[in-house]
Amino acid sequence: MIKSNLAVGPMSSEVIEAVFRVSHYQRKELMLIASKNQIDYDGGYVNKWDTREFMSFIKSMREKYPNSQVLICRDHCGPGFNGNFDLENVYKTIKSDIENGFDLIHIDFCHFRGSKEEMLNESKKAIEYCLKLNPKIMLEIGTDENEGINFNVSNLHELEREIDFFKGFCKPEFYVVQTGSLVKEINQVGNFNRPFIEKVKKILDSKGLKLKEHNADYLPREEIELRKGVVDAMNIAPQLGVIQTSIMISKCLIYGIDFNDFIEEVYGGMKWKKWMQSNSGENKFLCLLIAGHYHFGSEKYKEIMKKLEEREDIRESIINEMVEVINHYG
Repeated sequence: MIKSNLAVGPMSSEVIEAVFRVSHYQRKELMLIASKNQIDYDGGYVNKWDTREFMSFIKSMREKYPNSQVLICRDHCGPGFNGNFDLENVYKTIKSDIENGFDLIHIDFCHFRGSKEEMLNESKKAIEYCLKLNPKIMLEIGTDENEGINFNVSNLHELEREIDFFKGFCKPEFYVVQTGSLVKEINQVGNFNRPFIEKVKKILDSKGLKLKEHNADYLPREEIELRKGVVDAMNIAPQLGVIQTSIMISKCLIYGIDFNDFIEEVYGGMKWKKWMQSNSGENKFLCLLIAGHYHFGSEKYKEIMKKLEEREDIRESIINEMVEVINHYG
């Protein structure tokens, strides 16, 4: 049984350490949620780690923070999330995750190229494979692509039918619900639909599932309070990457360190495109803020950090800011 109400994307080693530090000193259970783009069996953009290397770092954090309770979770395990729609790729991720000691896997086939029925059946096969490798692996389900849509009562029957389908062969920990939240650029642009979510919550409670909200970044305190009693756990990730990038920018400006080459690298990487809303790609500074974290493993970023380390404990500065974000949600 998971007690944590917050799941954090492992955007960098500093973010990961902040999660362990908060968990250790506050005796609080937290979750780390790795996407296939971030960490995978064949590598990812976070420090260019593969799953084994990621878990080696997790081991070092557990040794450094022995009182921490951090669950290691796979976010959005399904075809298409890393641009690869091959199901074999998904199964390799599952196998590597379980072999390396992940605690929970989110099976999400929303990008599956087929009918709804085919999607559900393939989801079932993937879950059965998880349980075959580790009968105790915890599961998160939810197959709707998040578009910030406010669902209504007419969606409840379909939602209940899907839950019953999964409950027929497994006991999921979380069900991902489209709450209306949506992240674009460096903002929360969605609208939380509490009356509808309260109805969903009643259904989930009756079936022994917890409600998980994705894309909960950039929420003010009053919005977090609004979710109490209906949302059991929230995911945040891009917000932390943006904040770390902004710290790097601020420190470079303070110490007169040139970061133009990094701007060009991030801009040329085009990872900012999927996050754009009303602005065009002409604003390179905004693109840097949005997508800088995809390049934290690059040599240009490492060169900047090395220069900053000569002037202050930049790693500690970043970790402290990440702790503040986690506490804001906690």
